[in-house]
Amino acid sequence: MIFQKAVKNLKSLKFTIFLITCLSSVFFIGLIVPQKSLIGKDIYLNWKAAKPGLVSFLEFLRFTSIYTSPVTIILWALFFLNLTVIMSNRIPVIWKKVMKADIPQVIDSVRGNRNYEIIEVEDRVRIRTILRERGYRCFYNKDSFWAVKNRFSPLATILFHLSFFLMLAGGIVSFYTRFTAEAVVAVGETFNGQFMRMTPPKIGIVPNIVFTVTDVKPSYFKKNLPVDLKVTLATGKGREIIGINRPYRDGALSLVIKDTDISPLFIIRDRNGKEVDGAYVKLKVLKGDRDTFEMMGYSFESFFYTDVFAVKGTTPDDKTNLPQALKQVPETRSSGQNKEIVNPAFKVVAYKGGKRISSGTMRPGEAFTFDDYNMVFKDFTFWIRFLVIKEYGLGIIYTGFALMTIALTIRFFFSRRDLKGIFEGGRLHITGKGEFFVFLFEEEFRRIIDSLKG
Repeated sequence: MIFQKAVKNLKSLKFTIFLITCLSSVFFIGLIVPQKSLIGKDIYLNWKAAKPGLVSFLEFLRFTSIYTSPVTIILWALFFLNLTVIMSNRIPVIWKKVMKADIPQVIDSVRGNRNYEIIEVEDRVRIRTILRERGYRCFYNKDSFWAVKNRFSPLATILFHLSFFLMLAGGIVSFYTRFTAEAVVAVGETFNGQFMRMTPPKIGIVPNIVFTVTDVKPSYFKKNLPVDLKVTLATGKGREIIGINRPYRDGALSLVIKDTDISPLFIIRDRNGKEVDGAYVKLKVLKGDRDTFEMMGYSFESFFYTDVFAVKGTTPDDKTNLPQALKQVPETRSSGQNKEIVNPAFKVVAYKGGKRISSGTMRPGEAFTFDDYNMVFKDFTFWIRFLVIKEYGLGIIYTGFALMTIALTIRFFFSRRDLKGIFEGGRLHITGKGEFFVFLFEEEFRRIIDSLKG
């Protein structure tokens, strides 16, 4: 008795609404209360130090980790139990409807329906033949019949319920296990987990990933329109080539190319030519922006030319007085400059203590002087900003979506149609109904009646 009452409450609409309301409240609390797993340890401790009473109270209520609190886990368990009970209650009803041979017994059961006709009949076998030709399967009694088309179509309702269950389950798994971060890696660098802008999973650990960027090859259409970016990685799986919209995948982990730019090698030498500093610097300059970097206590502002000769309409062979010519060029990207890197150069301004001390323009191998040092633009390569994503549940979501598509296709394109008929002397009382698209079925019913009369 108690079990039956519990099952009755579990499958009630009021209980479903109650659970949805509670879970909505959980997500609302998660939006307005900073979550320990999302904001980072240092920020969380600073917040707790600033407002110890408030944070301690929220911790007591488990509001700072609301998504993984026992109350939330119980609510999710009850919600899925509620869905399971509802599905298990619907399946027998649908199965009974599918398997029942609904042959009419009395004329009153076919009269008065929306689609109802009385026709003169001489050959009962001809009626069966016509209905079979139109895709109906006929079940006969002595003086009555039931004809059905797409008899098992209602079973797709079970498939639809299952698809909803899977998509919701996959969404929850994805929400709780999703990890996102950024990794900025230049050619030749090996990434060992130095993530940026990291959002750790609510359940699980930060993934351990090691890879090396070995090559980057951008390609352009007519030197101005980027069309592709091929990035070669050395991973635990071997050599992998990825590109725009072609991410690297390793199980639930994905590396997606988010951005790329220039990483020049600058070397600083003293007046005696001795190398005193050098580094590949990751700059954000390919789109015509200025960027800054620091070396040896100096601050440098940089601007990049993809084609330094195109700026003044010169050619690679026209190198006369190039530095002086470049000094006359405004420090913005010219419309005549292509996006493809053809004749690269850097305009660099050196600062010390906020004061500008020197500037110069360098092509690869060239240098400019500041104080007692020379900075050499030795070489350049590319760096890549990867979006790192790891989440489980996407496969479940895709499976659920596929099942839902199949279920809806069956239900709407192969909907069930029923015809019932009773013979009375030389006349046939016939009625019919379709599950969906009432007016379309009426047209089909009219065509069937015309065929039976003909």
